[in-house]
Amino acid sequence: MRALKTETIVVAASVWMALALNSPFWLRFYRAVEPNGISDWLFLAVAVVGVVACNAMILMIIAHRPVFRVVMAVVLPVTAAASYFMGQYGIIIDGSMIRNAIETDTREAGDLISASLIVYVLVLGVLPAVALWFVPWQPRPLRDRIVAAFKTSAVVLPLLGILAYPFFGNFLSVLREHKEVRMALTPANVISGLLHYANQQRRTIAAPLQSYGDDAVRRPSAGGNLRPRLFVIVVGESARAEQFSLNGYARPTTPRLAEISGLVNYPNASSCSTDTAHSVPCMFSGLGWANFSVPAAALRENLLDVLRRAGFDVIWRDNQSGCKGVCARIVTQNLSTQARDTSAMTDETHDDVLLDGLREQIATLSRDTVLVLHMMGSHGPAYWKRVPATFAVFQPVCREIEFSRCTPQELINAYDNTIHYTDHVLAQLIDTLDGASTLNVDAAMIYLSDHGESLGERNLYLHGMPFAIAPSQQTHIPMLTWLSPGFEERVMLDHACLQKSADASISHDHLFHSVLGVLDVATRVYDPALDIYHACRTTAVSGGGQSVPVRPASHVR
Repeated sequence: MRALKTETIVVAASVWMALALNSPFWLRFYRAVEPNGISDWLFLAVAVVGVVACNAMILMIIAHRPVFRVVMAVVLPVTAAASYFMGQYGIIIDGSMIRNAIETDTREAGDLISASLIVYVLVLGVLPAVALWFVPWQPRPLRDRIVAAFKTSAVVLPLLGILAYPFFGNFLSVLREHKEVRMALTPANVISGLLHYANQQRRTIAAPLQSYGDDAVRRPSAGGNLRPRLFVIVVGESARAEQFSLNGYARPTTPRLAEISGLVNYPNASSCSTDTAHSVPCMFSGLGWANFSVPAAALRENLLDVLRRAGFDVIWRDNQSGCKGVCARIVTQNLSTQARDTSAMTDETHDDVLLDGLREQIATLSRDTVLVLHMMGSHGPAYWKRVPATFAVFQPVCREIEFSRCTPQELINAYDNTIHYTDHVLAQLIDTLDGASTLNVDAAMIYLSDHGESLGERNLYLHGMPFAIAPSQQTHIPMLTWLSPGFEERVMLDHACLQKSADASISHDHLFHSVLGVLDVATRVYDPALDIYHACRTTAVSGGGQSVPVRPASHVR
């Protein structure tokens, strides 16, 4: 094969990256422009030339054969994989998505690997990288390469400026009004996301853990009640509120919960983020949506630390990919790999594992305890795996991770089955907690999902869109609570008031303060305005121990 000039190899790689590996970007760009005339088509053409030129300018910097080969051997397959997932599920690659990818476990990662993904990466990523590795280069001294790079820049930059100038306003409009477009250009989005993730990790490692709520103490129980208390926090996964029949969904996805006396459903709840790696730390952090960041949460104690300091036994039971650092300083039980004999459609460990041994644990309870159950819930794309066969009531179901191979109804059926199964698990939990009264234990629970899920609306699937542009399906979450009569009496809670106020707009921000309030933990970091129970207690107590007028919990968004 005839040896090629450096510039020829760089241009070839630039064109391949700009066109073959960026089809999701160009599809979004086309939809944003909606070309209707020669001017719009010229704008699209200039955009193509601009992306190719920018790629070439960057690649010329590393256009030394050994360096170039190694970089492209990594960049091309990674870019191909990013392009595949953006095209398949409509996702956006940013720092949050990079964090999700790095922090996922093998079970979740395995659900995303398909034959189509492997072929896509091999054809569009690996084979071009191999070709670039073996293509012969014309020998050229370093000085000549540097001169060539400057000459190329001297030609490309002015030409690009001349071409782009008439469309400067168009570019600003598209990038300002369609943020998802600029987040879809790869590998720029992957590199930016990696740098963002690395910077957050550096900030996390650089500082010591800060104490929070270090003044936390438990107030004496009303009437001197010394019965142990059990409060269960259930963290759901990828459950969207509009798929709960409790919230008006036409299908009976939550039949058992609908029959439970005393259940309080919150139809207007929203999440802190659209992915687990951010939402779970956020809801336990006490920082609130407006002030939350992963490094800030990682560098200080959270709700579970405050509860432990106040004298509660705190336990985290996990059937997921971990607690994202929230449970780092408490007792943790990972049940996701526990072998169980179930009527499963797969070898999946289902969420009823979280209830194993709970009755026996309640029977021996001697101290006030907070138990966190982290569900696998409705985690996609393999929805059908999350459900034992007996709960797959909506048929036929999509049994593919490539949704294009399923009909929209099959996909919805598979997802609705996960909600139907979550209904069963939560109802079983409440039945168990209801029976705790016979064992001299006052029990209560709260359930909320970490985020929602897209099922094809606006050509989006799964979750993880940047919060500012995320659809409501990814941020509108189910949330509900149940308290035993003994627990309600103990905290002097007016149940009718609780039901009446359930339509208020609430969010993940309320979890931290609601749990502290209902468990009578006094601390200066408690905010009664963010306590969903506070307004309905016949006497309300502030964080400093002073009685205050009851007022509704407010939404911070």
